Amino acid sequence: MTRAGVLPASLNPRVRAPGGSPARGASEVFSGLLQVVFALLSVVVLVASVGGWVLYNHLNGKITRVDLGLTGQRPAAPARGVENYLLVGTDSRAGSGGAYGDAPGQRSDTTILVHLAADGTSTMVSFPRDTLVTIPEYTDTNGHRHGAHRAKFNSAIADGGPSLLVNMVEGLTDIRIDHYVSMDLEGFRAITDAIGGVAVCVLPSTYRDVFYDNNVRKVSTNTNDPMSGFLGGPGTVQVDGRQALAFVRQRHGLPEQDLDRIRRQQQFIGALFRKAMASGVLTSPVKLEALLSSVTSALTLDSHTGIADLRGLATRMRDVATGSIHTVTLPTHAPTRAEGAIGDSGELPGLGAVQLYDPIDLERIVSPLRPPDSGTEVSPSPLPSVSGSGASGATPVTPADQITVEVYNGSTVAGLSSRAATALTRHGFRASNEGNASLRSHTSSTVVYGPGQDTAARTLQAAVPGSTLQRDPTATRLELIVGSSFTGVVADAAGGQPTGAGPAATTGGDAAASAHPSTPVPAAAPTCTY
Repeated sequence: MTRAGVLPASLNPRVRAPGGSPARGASEVFSGLLQVVFALLSVVVLVASVGGWVLYNHLNGKITRVDLGLTGQRPAAPARGVENYLLVGTDSRAGSGGAYGDAPGQRSDTTILVHLAADGTSTMVSFPRDTLVTIPEYTDTNGHRHGAHRAKFNSAIADGGPSLLVNMVEGLTDIRIDHYVSMDLEGFRAITDAIGGVAVCVLPSTYRDVFYDNNVRKVSTNTNDPMSGFLGGPGTVQVDGRQALAFVRQRHGLPEQDLDRIRRQQQFIGALFRKAMASGVLTSPVKLEALLSSVTSALTLDSHTGIADLRGLATRMRDVATGSIHTVTLPTHAPTRAEGAIGDSGELPGLGAVQLYDPIDLERIVSPLRPPDSGTEVSPSPLPSVSGSGASGATPVTPADQITVEVYNGSTVAGLSSRAATALTRHGFRASNEGNASLRSHTSSTVVYGPGQDTAARTLQAAVPGSTLQRDPTATRLELIVGSSFTGVVADAAGGQPTGAGPAATTGGDAAASAHPSTPVPAAAPTCTY
């Protein structure tokens, strides 16, 4: 099974909620926390195997089970040696006493499809929670039948429970789910408290974020944020479960907002894992029991999955720390007027603020993960050949120096359009920085083009990994709306090289220069952040 079709790990699916509501700010937390939990599961599996059947039954009995009851036609079974897990982080407030907000019910704030290939490689595919998808027909707990309809991705579990979510993901990807695993916010707190808290490092900063929340003026700094509730620093701060959640959720008051929040989460994940693996925890029966009980109690599994079934996942998840797991997020963008949005609000009538995706992008991501004989037709790649326009059968490519593009910042990351314009200019494009876009909730970058600009648009798309195409019949100029996931420009996408660059340099982001820009580059977690 080839890995060539898997997109680079360059896109963050999280979208800043209007007003920065704390009840909607935890989605990024789950992605990292789930990785830590399953890394810790390797310890659970090890201890259970050494401790014997009694300990195994004790830990296994703490896990909540759910019967998916999946029937009817499903995708083809995975090839031998392959397993697919659906990891779900929910924002259910059950048991938290309202400490994490008042959002009713439960939503799948983070959903990750983990594909364990037979060759030992692993791929994690994240689905943005606000992605507009088709929810399959289902019967609710009151016996009422609901027809298929369009709604946000994260509403499936609220409407029909885990079985509807799994059914939807299988229909969306044509990949059979073998194991369902979920955890909620209370699990985050419990795991952090079980190891006695974690020490984090906060850098000093003079940045102040002044904003209005529900018409109330508020001021946030990186050491005192009324929105998340974080208070501490600068310097080393010992955080318990409640403050740890605030630390990784904070967005306001950080100099680079979402980028700094990601750096905080990376720091915390590394610190949590190191603390959990420290000899003081593993050699203390009391601490170890508390840790293992917290991990297992935080989990919900399908009725056919037990600790032993998680052995492969737990073993693979230990590679998170080295960055050797392939990760990718389905690219999405806010709807435009041409796509039926209400003005520049990014909202669709009757559906609210949603994110749209290109089926071709989805197919490129999931097709390499299906069994060879699945029979699913694979859509052709929309990207032009990067080997030169003279190649036989290659899609036509417009030379970069013949492409004029206006670059807009479609995110809340300061200076992003300037970085992108500079990177494009270095690679020959005639790029100009036009400042902020009218809508600043883009995660993936979008190339907007009009009639007669198809070839130039596809050339530009190939130069910006993870970007999507959007045709606007009224557009007269080529535009690039840069999303928060922008990482750089691929040097040879238009058949050229930047001045002074190597064979396949990447600029404009944090990605290291590489002959294969789609290969994840392991990076150490930061030890001190804003």
